[in-house]
Amino acid sequence: MAPNGAIGRSLWDQFPRNRYIQRLLQLCKRMQVCLDRSEVYRQWLYHPTQRTIYVWEPDLKSESLSFLVVIIAHELGHALDFDTHPELIDQTRERRWWEMPLEIEAAAFVNGFRLLKDLHIPFSLDHYIEMIDESIAVTVRDTIEREHLCCLLSKRRLSDALTCVS
Repeated sequence: MAPNGAIGRSLWDQFPRNRYIQRLLQLCKRMQVCLDRSEVYRQWLYHPTQRTIYVWEPDLKSESLSFLVVIIAHELGHALDFDTHPELIDQTRERRWWEMPLEIEAAAFVNGFRLLKDLHIPFSLDHYIEMIDESIAVTVRDTIEREHLCCLLSKRRLSDALTCVS
């Protein structure tokens, strides 16, 4: 049962009407990534074979816009990572969400930040890093600064390279 009178409303419609969140949701649609309700307490998850982001629905009303932007970008980062590295599906198939390798989580955060830049969502690297758990934040910052600054400054956009149809 959907909380707070959300019965009959699609999950898509429950997201805040913020232009940056809407840009990320449009990218979900372009990438053919679905949304569904997460049944795992306080967890957002991406399932690569189902091409679905599982959303912890209460966050849509209780969390900040910054949190929502980062979590959606992170989950889309997973989608991008699994699309470009399909071998990861077999490597993670038997793992539970809490057993995901640090490298996969870090890659999703790196891809997520690149997507924010591509979509012209004004989020500084410092603010983004502040939203990430300390155990992974240093790795994400180092990777972005070492391997992706040239891409972030380029006119070519990562989201333009996506092969999914609108």
